[in-house]
Amino acid sequence: MKSGRYEAVDALRGVIMMIMAIDHASAFIARQHGSEFWAGALSAYDSAFPFLTRWITHLCAPGFFFLMGAGAYWMLAAWRESGRQDGAAVKRLAWRGFAIFAVAQVLELPVLFLTTQLKPAAVSLSRTTAPLPNDGSSLLWGFITLTGLGLVLISCAALLRLAPGWWLGVSAACTVATHVLLPASANPGTWWNALLLAPGLAQHLLVLYPAIPWLGVAAAGMYFGFWWKRDSEKAEGQVWLVGLVLLAVGVALRAYGGLGNIRPPRDGGWIEFLNNVKYPPSLVFSTIAIGLNLVLLWVLAKLPTAVRGPRSPLVVFGQTPLFFYLAHFYALAASAFLLFGEAGSLELAYAVWAAVLVALYPVCAWYRRFKMGKPRESLWRMF
Repeated sequence: MKSGRYEAVDALRGVIMMIMAIDHASAFIARQHGSEFWAGALSAYDSAFPFLTRWITHLCAPGFFFLMGAGAYWMLAAWRESGRQDGAAVKRLAWRGFAIFAVAQVLELPVLFLTTQLKPAAVSLSRTTAPLPNDGSSLLWGFITLTGLGLVLISCAALLRLAPGWWLGVSAACTVATHVLLPASANPGTWWNALLLAPGLAQHLLVLYPAIPWLGVAAAGMYFGFWWKRDSEKAEGQVWLVGLVLLAVGVALRAYGGLGNIRPPRDGGWIEFLNNVKYPPSLVFSTIAIGLNLVLLWVLAKLPTAVRGPRSPLVVFGQTPLFFYLAHFYALAASAFLLFGEAGSLELAYAVWAAVLVALYPVCAWYRRFKMGKPRESLWRMF
């Protein structure tokens, strides 16, 4: 660790951002995007390439919510070390959550509506035989990725006032609630039920990342941050074991079936075994994804310093996640509308993805310098 930062964690966050961009390149360029809802829409695949393109990106949402929770605790610890009161850190995190929520409505949501104007692919690489959970209303507004992150970060700020052991209790309670309280039918019910628990379209509002399930992931991340902070060098050497345990739990729950799955495999193939519910995240989905993230964190910590040094693309993207998220969204949208009127292949989507990453590296490096040059209390440091 240098300058109060964990380089391997920044690098992991950068990997998450880069992998996430694969999913969005697929959606914008190839017009292919999987669905893994608790009811209704659940994509099926006839070949490995489109499935693995989607599956690898499942590392992203659990990994980012998990690291966001860890980062909330690390911020509190840093403010304590500088002699500041806990209340100041709690207030700062809450305002950051509100800022992310506002950015979602102003800058993220327009891109969602833009995607509805793209000409769909002539041949879909996955099959979805049912619509996403809905109450039959039309789409007028959406709460998607950043909205979920903002609301969960506000909740994490409130949890910082509790002892770390409580964070595991909150995580467990949220996970149980996710599996027990989902509606019996493919109707999310009221808009607030969709916002809190059951994603889908309800009363004209589309929700993808409800607060309670993802707070379960973030609260676990808060405790992970506490565990890591106590002895970061020791934790860095042991994190692979935690990751393997989570992986084993996820695989065992999937093999056994029942609680933790939300929806069982539709056949005995390996694709269906790995094709788990993301909206909201099942326990199988979360444990496998977070387990892989932690193993990857251990690998990154063992790689040469250049891989996680300040000029590494992984670290540059990992230290500017919100800026990268918005910039890559608009870059891909512009590419889709200006250069690719027709849907392209997945191979073309990967090529555009790589080009966008190359183009965004100097832009994100500039923004990092700009942001880090501002005082800690600056509004820019929230982003």
